[in-house]
Amino acid sequence: MSSANEPLVQIEDPSRRDALRSIALAVTLVAGGQMKLEAAQHVHARARDEKKKTGSYAPKLFNDHEFKTLGRLAELIIPADTVSGSARDAGAPEFIDLLASQNEDLAAVFTGGLSWLDAEMRTRYSVSFVGATAEQQTAMLDSLVEAEQTKRARAALGQTYEASEHYRDFRSYGTYGAPGLGPGVAFFGWMRKMAVDAFYTSEIGIKDVDFRGNATLSEFEVPKAAIDHALKHSPFAG
Repeated sequence: MSSANEPLVQIEDPSRRDALRSIALAVTLVAGGQMKLEAAQHVHARARDEKKKTGSYAPKLFNDHEFKTLGRLAELIIPADTVSGSARDAGAPEFIDLLASQNEDLAAVFTGGLSWLDAEMRTRYSVSFVGATAEQQTAMLDSLVEAEQTKRARAALGQTYEASEHYRDFRSYGTYGAPGLGPGVAFFGWMRKMAVDAFYTSEIGIKDVDFRGNATLSEFEVPKAAIDHALKHSPFAG
């Protein structure tokens, strides 16, 4: 399992590295906000250029198992349909890997979250997430969505949710156990957001929502209607 404490990956071209890092840092600064279309397409272009040069994309942060798990999660969040491909087809795993490789906070969320997910799957089904059946995978994600909905309902009543004196974020995962499904809820929230960001800013996603910008894309954020349309693909919208 990769570690979020490892040094961030160095990209060979300093100007591209700086641009990618700036985008990656902005992701956690805006938290749940929308990503600029131009910035997101820069990330897609990086992955696309690598595939053209080498024939495949080599993960920068995640190991093979983690990267495969990201792909499976992405295609479950936004599956392929008769109109377009899935979030995996749209490059969500590469998109997440590139950004997380340049942002320690994002790396901690995803490496810790993937570790938590496999540990929970082994507790429930004695198998990793990617080794589980589709029904088991769906049941796990359904339970996270239900827990998130419960969390929101309790927050609306002013109640705390699964507090822990030790557990604060994914950097502490593996040192102190976190109670209940709290870590999974946090991770899956980020996973859904990033998968949708990757999907609707990709060539596949833009065609799917029939988004038409103008010549100055840097001035535009993808409309909320486009995000809502993309989320309709997902059985795990939350």
